[in-house]
Amino acid sequence: MSDYKSPNRSPGFYDPEHRTPKTNGVVVAIFCVLLGGAFWISLTQTLDAQQRQHCEQGWQPACEALK
Repeated sequence: MSDYKSPNRSPGFYDPEHRTPKTNGVVVAIFCVLLGGAFWISLTQTLDAQQRQHCEQGWQPACEALK
C-alpha cells in the first residue's frame, strides 16, 4: 500500500497549521484591530447622525452637545 497525501486545498494566504504561533498571533491582532475600528466608526457615525437629527427636531441638549 502506498501512503496517500491529500491535495493542498489551502488558499495560501492563511494556513494556521503550517504557520508559527507568532504569525498566528499577528493575524489575530490585526483582525481584532480592524474589527474594533469598524465597530467604533459605525457606532460614532450613528450616534452623530442621531444627535444631528435630534438637534434639527429642536432638542436643545442635542444642539449643545454638537457644539
